[in-house]
Amino acid sequence: MKKFCAHIVTGCMRLLALLPLEVHYALGACLAWLMRSVVRYRRKVVETNLLHSFPDRSPEERLDILKGFYRHFGEVIAEAVWFGGTRSKEHLRRRRLCEFAGLGEHCRELEGTAGVMYLTSHCGNWEIYGGWFQYAPQGALPYREDEVVAVYKRLGSAVWDEVMARSRFWPMDGFTGYIESRSVLRYALEHRGDRRIFLFPTDQYPYRYAQGHEVQDFLHQRTKAMTGGAALACRLGLAAVYVGFERISRGHYRLKFTTIARDASQLTPGEIMDRYYALLQRDIEAQPANYLWSHRRWKDIYDYK
Repeated sequence: MKKFCAHIVTGCMRLLALLPLEVHYALGACLAWLMRSVVRYRRKVVETNLLHSFPDRSPEERLDILKGFYRHFGEVIAEAVWFGGTRSKEHLRRRRLCEFAGLGEHCRELEGTAGVMYLTSHCGNWEIYGGWFQYAPQGALPYREDEVVAVYKRLGSAVWDEVMARSRFWPMDGFTGYIESRSVLRYALEHRGDRRIFLFPTDQYPYRYAQGHEVQDFLHQRTKAMTGGAALACRLGLAAVYVGFERISRGHYRLKFTTIARDASQLTPGEIMDRYYALLQRDIEAQPANYLWSHRRWKDIYDYK
């Protein structure tokens, strides 16, 4: 039944993907307005996060960020539906949703490393990372698709978990590196002798079963950080790389990389996370609406009810 329902949802997404992306943006704008002003989807969470993250900004400025966030969130959904439904790699290339900044220099920094731990965040559109090999010029990345491992957290809905597994990484032919977070350590140890490239979401509140580290000052607040990706990079001696996801304009993002350590075993997971959050804060302050403010990032401090 799960796979049957997932087939139906995926089929609907493919039909919707036949529409121009501009139509999806128009629908996304309507959805953003509904979420912000009618349903008020997690509006209290967003307002609380913005109040404490930008205490020096006026209420009017924070309201502008809030409106920008919901507008961006609508675009994220529109792009994710279009991306997950289309099955034309040429169509994806022509659209140029993402580009890489400083790719040549980044590839040179990776030379001789045991592997790479890309520490990602919820800036930009985190649902379209699956176009990784289509965004870069052919042959420009210094690793193969079968070396890439995308880490995810299983969703509560089995149907949507199956749908997202199909749609997030469809451009990567026969991709088998979609690994649930609770299985990633076992997978890494089983493939310890193989070079692996991990995409690891890192800015979420620590899972109940995960290790954590307290960052003393992230956006003016002490912040509990999940250390799974950093700890694995330290254990395996991987390069630890921060992934920035800059919004250039609607439908156009830029991925940029900052190497935290070529050999993460020379640092502690906490040191890596402190550096990661300093880079993340820099990007958020530059583009406040480009971040996922509806996440209960500081639920150990604030009552979001």
